[in-house]
This record gives sequence, C-alpha cells and structure tokens, in this order.
Amino acid sequence: MPDEPRKSPEEQDKEWLEHIYQRDMPQLTIRAVLTGCLLGGIMALSNLYVGLKSGWGLGVDIAAIILSFAIWKGLTGVFPGVFKREFNMMENAIMMTSAVAASWISSAGLVSAVPALTMVSGRTFVWWHLILWICAILLLGLFMAIPLKRQMITVESLRFPYNISVVETLKAMYSRGGEAIKKAKALGAAGVIGIIIATLRDGLGFLPPLLNAPLSIARVPLSNLTLSLEPGLIMMGIGALFGIKVGVSMLVGALLDYGVLAPYLINHDVIVHPAPVVRAVEAPKFPLTINAGQRLTAILEQANVTHEMSAGGRLDTLTYIWTKPAVYAEIPALLTDLNSPNLLDGTPNALFNQVSFIDTLNKDLGFNVLWARAPRHIHREAQLTISADTSQFAAASLLGFRPGSARFEAIGGFRNIVNWSMWSGAGFLVASGLLALAFQYKTLARTFSSFFNGFRRKKSGAASDILEHIEIPGAWFVMGFILTGIFCLLLQLFLFGIHWYMGVLAVLLTFFLAAVAARAGAEVGINPIGAMGKVTQLIYGVVAPGNMATNLMTANVTAGAACSCSDTVGNLYVGYRVGTHPRKQFVAQIFGVFAGALFAVPAYYILVPDANALGGAKFPAPSAIVWAGVARILSQGLHTIPISARYALLISIILAIIIVTLERIFPRIRPYTPSCTALGIALTIPAYNSIMMFLGAFIVWILEKRAPRTNETYSIPVASGAIAGESLAGVTIAGLMAAGFIG
Repeated sequence: MPDEPRKSPEEQDKEWLEHIYQRDMPQLTIRAVLTGCLLGGIMALSNLYVGLKSGWGLGVDIAAIILSFAIWKGLTGVFPGVFKREFNMMENAIMMTSAVAASWISSAGLVSAVPALTMVSGRTFVWWHLILWICAILLLGLFMAIPLKRQMITVESLRFPYNISVVETLKAMYSRGGEAIKKAKALGAAGVIGIIIATLRDGLGFLPPLLNAPLSIARVPLSNLTLSLEPGLIMMGIGALFGIKVGVSMLVGALLDYGVLAPYLINHDVIVHPAPVVRAVEAPKFPLTINAGQRLTAILEQANVTHEMSAGGRLDTLTYIWTKPAVYAEIPALLTDLNSPNLLDGTPNALFNQVSFIDTLNKDLGFNVLWARAPRHIHREAQLTISADTSQFAAASLLGFRPGSARFEAIGGFRNIVNWSMWSGAGFLVASGLLALAFQYKTLARTFSSFFNGFRRKKSGAASDILEHIEIPGAWFVMGFILTGIFCLLLQLFLFGIHWYMGVLAVLLTFFLAAVAARAGAEVGINPIGAMGKVTQLIYGVVAPGNMATNLMTANVTAGAACSCSDTVGNLYVGYRVGTHPRKQFVAQIFGVFAGALFAVPAYYILVPDANALGGAKFPAPSAIVWAGVARILSQGLHTIPISARYALLISIILAIIIVTLERIFPRIRPYTPSCTALGIALTIPAYNSIMMFLGAFIVWILEKRAPRTNETYSIPVASGAIAGESLAGVTIAGLMAAGFIG
C-alpha cells in the first residue's frame, strides 16, 4: 500500500491548530511552573551526585510527569475545597519543561568541565560566577532551539524516539476510553516492572549490573570489551522507539568498534591501560629512620605470552635495600633515594626504570601519601604488589603501604577503548549532522528567513502566519542569541582569560554543534554531548595548544549549550504532540534554568569544596577525568592523538559524507543505508547499551511483521512505561543515596 502524500508544513500547521492545540486549557500557571522548578531542582541534586559518582545523568521528564500527576491528584483528592481544579495535561507538559531545564543543570559543566578545570589547575569558583556561567550557557542553547524547532518537528517530521515515550506517558494518564485504558494499563504494568528491576539492581544489589559471558575475542574477554548484557529496560525501551534501521546501525557500530577494532588495537598495543599503581594508606612519620638491611620489595607481574595474564606471565621481584642507615626529614629526600638508579652504597637499584614512586594528596585522608607505579607496563595485563613481608626487615609499613596490597590492570575496558574510538564517533556525528543540514538549504533558508518576521507586520490571513500568535517569534532567537552570545563571550574573557576571538569562535561553533546534537536527539534519542565537547577540545587543541582553561571552558560552552538546545527541541516536540502553547512552554524553560542553577550550584559547593574532593573514592568524577585527560593531551598539540585515531577520524568523516550524499541522490536506498548518527553514538557509548537498544528495536520490528495490531496498541506504551518506571526508580534511589538513607 503506497504511503500517503506528505502534507506541507502549512497544512500541518493548520491541522495542528484546529485539531491538536488545546487553546481552552490553562497552561502556564503558577502551580505548573513552581512544581516543575521544585521537582527539577530536586532531581538536579540527584543528577549532580550521580554524575560525580558515575559520570552519567538520568532523564527526569517522565519521572517528573508521573510525580506531579500523583502529587496533584492526591492534593485535589485530600483537599477538594482548596484545589478545585485538576492538574491538567497542559499544565503537566509545562511542568515537565521547567523540570527538565532545572534537572539538566549539571550537564552545563558541573560534572565535566568545571570539576575538570579544578582537577588540572586547583581552581575553585566564586558561587555567583558559577551561577552566571551555567545560566548563560543553558540560555544560549535555549534560544538556539527556536529555529530548529519548526525545521525538525514540522518540516522534517523527525521521530524523536525518546520523547515519544514522554508523549505517551502524558496521554495515557489523561486518556479516556477502552483503548486508552488498555494502553494506560500496559504502561503502568511495564512501569512497575521497570521499578522492580531498578530496585533489585541499583537499590538492593540482588541483580548484577551486567551479565557477562565467559568468552573472548582475540584473547580479550568479552566483558573487557563491554560486550555484555545489561539487566534493565531503559535502553531496550528507547530502542523499541528507534526503528530497525537505527537499531541495526547501533549494533553494527558496536560490534565493529568493540568486537573487531578494539581487540585488534589492544593486541597491537594501540589501546593501552593505565599503569598499575599501589597507593599507600597512610603517610610516613617524619623524621623517618630506616636501619641498614631494611628493604622495600615490589612484585611486578606482566603477561608475556599474550596480552592476557592467564596465558602466562613474567614475575619480577624487585627490592630496594637500605645498605646504610638513613634518616629522612621529609618526603622529597625519601623519593630521591627510592627513584635513584643506585642504592646508598652505589650498587644498582633493582626498582629503577621498573617501579617509580611519587607523593600524591590522598583525597579521603587529606594528606600526602606515597604511590608506587609501574609506568612502562601499560600494554599488557599487569599487576603490581607490595610484598606481604612483615618481618623486622620490611620497610613497607614504615612508608605507609599495607603489606600485600596490589593493583591489577586488565586490558580493554570502556574508558580505555573510548579514548580511541570517540574521535571516529565524533567524525560520524559532526560530518553527517552538518551535511544533512546543508542539504536542507532550501527549507533552512525558509526557516531562517522567518526569524525576521517579528520585525515587520505580515499580511493578515497569510498561510505562514497561521501560528504567529502562539509560535515562538523569530525575533526572540535573534535577540536572545546575540545577548546570550555576548554574555558568554564576556564571561569567557573575564572569568577564564580566554581571548575574545576564541570566545567568538566558541559561540559560533555552538550554533552548529547544537544543531548536530538536536538532530541526534531527534533521530536517535540520545544527546551526544560528550562528542560535541570533544570536537571543541580538538579544535582548540589546534588553535590554542597548551592552554587547558581555554580548551575546557570553550568546550563547556558548546557541550552545555548543545545539551540545552537538544533538550529544548525535544520538550517542544512533546508540547507539539499534545497541543501545548509553544511560546508559553519556552518561557517555562527559562524559569527552569534559573531554578536549576539556584538548586545545583550551592549543592556543588557542598559536595566539591575544593580539588581534594575530586578523584577519590567518594567522588571519582569519571567525566571530569576524561575531560581533563583530553585537555592534557591536546595541551601538547594535535600530534599527541594516536596516528591510528587520526586516520579513523578522517575515515569516519569520509564515510559519513558518502552515506549522506548517497541518501540525498538516491532517496529510495535510505531504508537500507546505516544511520551515521547511530554509528557515531555507538562508538561513544558502551557496547552493552547499543546491544540492548538493538534488542528493543528488533522485538518491535518482529511485532510489526507478525502482530501489527498488537504492536500498534502496546509497543509504545510498554516501552514508555519501562523507561518511566526504571528512570523514576533510578532517580529515587539516587536521591536516597544523596540523602544517605542507602549506601
């Protein structure tokens, strides 16, 4: 059966205005905005805490919708005389918009660039400086969403797979009729299952975080390649909303990266792991006296048959012997002897060039301790052990080491692999996103020309004016982009000493990269914020090598604004589907930005008073570590990126150009070509996420073929409920952890 002819944007506008727009419902009410700001602010605290612990954030839109619905349903039931009117769907959509803007405040840098700058420089921020910085970045992205809203929602009719679940959640809770009840029950049942799974896994620990098979590829265990299964429904739920093309593309990208390239690159010493490090548990007590004959023994074991220790390894027992009595007044003198090529009597030091010692501040203890590390052993599995000898001749305890303490470094692992693959992932995302936008030059020109409609009165009754009284004016984009862009430029100049022309470049880059991020969110349902930040870090590694503050904070502008832009377009899509006033929805988002800053920035100062709070057991801050690591590498210039990663970046750009161009020239092949966006994202997330997304897409594809009516009735509600339930439970558990109720 041939597809129905696609309606023009003007026809879609008219149909939306006449049949979907809820003009008679209260929308931008005080209670809707306050509820959104309050719930979003609370969830911002959870996202901040979770981000500093794990590097991840939780989507809160569905959770906020369900919570606000339950809260106001309860209030109207208990106090009918006070709350006479129900909290309607439009108010809930406005609430959700404010909540998302508030809750994603941490994505504007509070778990990435801001702590990364603290880690590399020790710098702390004045609280109101940080509030201004965060608000400016998110408002910049907010205004950039204005032109993209019509282009992606009306003109291109993109899928917005994640936001569909939000739409279905809203509709299910406020629906009437038998079919709606079926969908609502399916959504509720799936939500309960999602809550149970998240509780068993994250709250009680009864389910493992990952299911690993005892298999290997090229002698690298599948678990070390992230080729596992995740016992959860969020990724499967999102995948169920993708479509099979995106699902297969995610799977292909993951298998190519983690199943083919990563094992090859590990076995050829391209992807490396950190050097094994054993940390002392306490500081030496000075003055420190060590008698002649006392010794410190380190046992170094490294795989030498293959890259995996189980196939065989070399064991070296290396001992430093004090051949003369020594008295140390402070750590530097002790380090000089331990790292010397010779012992005190001039004989060779067995530890030299194998194990080195440094003193580093212990974030948990609050004072400097010794670290023993094997810097040369980064290619094959290796383990460094401080001898368990506790005899009178052993000096390990005197130096603060726990006898027998060890550190094992395995090959592979997500962070080690993604340090290489993120460059090719960024190439796919940026090249395909920008080229796809360029090919839409006619519709883009029409979209951008509408910006200036706010400056002149148009003829009454014109078809393109049909939404003029409720649509977000183009003049808001022009003025908002100029004002927030200048504000970001001034903050970069005065807070971080970034040259004005580099600040201008960051704002201009933000315009293009925010469009790429918004398109990724619209097509795949995931915001590639990390990749967007890495693109900017890469660019500034070329134009400003050696300046880590410039590298980090310009990337903070682009990544934070891209996140804000993508989320704003997604929220506006939700409003479009349920009939919300877009201009009022946009205003609600502005309120949310300020509310989130007021909640999250004080909490950041409580959790991270200084650099000592980062990188320890409590707050390892993995996202910040990655950002800081990239800044350190690029501070030495682009040549420090492995040559293989540079080739991979070039190849990914060429492939993206070829795929997008072929789809443009031969549109009939589009269902059979891979999604460049999905490929790029698959290269920047763990393989088990892509696998679970594919499984969700595959299940729905089977239902489409075998049981189309069942699929039409249940697939989206079940997927939406699973996402809602597990995300709600995840936010709740994170909040309980932040409050200290559970560990």
